[in-house]
Amino acid sequence: MLHEVVTGADVPRPLGPYSPVVRTGHLLFLSAQTGIDQSTGAVPEGDFEAECRQAFANIEQALRAAGSGLQYVVKTTVFYADLADLPTINKVYADVFPNNPPARSAAIVGLAGGRRISVDAIAVLPG
Repeated sequence: MLHEVVTGADVPRPLGPYSPVVRTGHLLFLSAQTGIDQSTGAVPEGDFEAECRQAFANIEQALRAAGSGLQYVVKTTVFYADLADLPTINKVYADVFPNNPPARSAAIVGLAGGRRISVDAIAVLPG
């Protein structure tokens, strides 16, 4: 089965040699998004929650650019740097996915550039 790289001005810019969004059939595979605001290139001012919310906003932006949305996410993987941030991640996750949340894996890892969270996703196209 062939795959297509989703491109366009609204697709978050990759930070390396990878595709931010790949479509194959009715599935979308989103590369991990950090809490970098795409318009400023910086992490939003504030605490970890602001960075966490920005990571999910970037996921939402990538999904919209590919013709989907948060309600079509079936799986996420959350990479984060500090176990103490898990309650905040759970709070934001519940806000982002208030009904029928997707499956999730999570791992504590070291992230490049001092980032504290990175989230990837698998979603379906509506229809």
